[in-house]
Amino acid sequence: LMFRYVDRSDLLNKMSRLAREELIHFEQVLEIMEQRGIEYCHLSQARYAGEMRKHVRTSEPGRLIDTMIIGAFIEARSCERFAKIAPYLDDTLSKFYRSLLKSEARHYQDYLGLAESYAGEPIDRRVAFFRKVEKELVEKPDTEFRFHSGPPAPVESVN
Repeated sequence: LMFRYVDRSDLLNKMSRLAREELIHFEQVLEIMEQRGIEYCHLSQARYAGEMRKHVRTSEPGRLIDTMIIGAFIEARSCERFAKIAPYLDDTLSKFYRSLLKSEARHYQDYLGLAESYAGEPIDRRVAFFRKVEKELVEKPDTEFRFHSGPPAPVESVN
C-alpha cells in the first residue's frame, strides 16, 4: 500500500470540528442528566470499540485509515441506534436523539471520506474486514450493557 501524500489540513479541520461538536453533545447530555436528577458516573470502556481497535494496523498509513474506518462504524452504529430508540422516548429526549442522529450520519461520512483520501485507493477490503469484526461484536452476547453492546448475556441463576 503506497501512502499518498494528502494535505493534513483537511483531516485536522474536520477532526477539530467533529471534536468540538462531540464536546457540545457531551455538555448537552450532562445538562439533561442534571435536569433529570441523574448523577454522572464513569463507565469502563465498552467491549465494542476496544475489540475493533485491536485490529488496527500498526504502521502508517494503515493505522490512520483503520482508525478512520472504525470511527465510521462507531458513528454509523450510533446513528442506527439513535433512530431505533428515539420513538420510545419522551419528546425532549426524542428530539435530542434525532439531532444526534443527523450529526452522527455526517460524522461517519466524514470518517470514510478521510480514510479513502488518505489511502489513495479503494478501502473496500478494509471496510469489509471491519464489517465482519463489527458484525461478530454486535451479535455476540455482552456482559455489560452499553450503547454499542451486543445482546445481553444470559444471567446465570444462583441456586
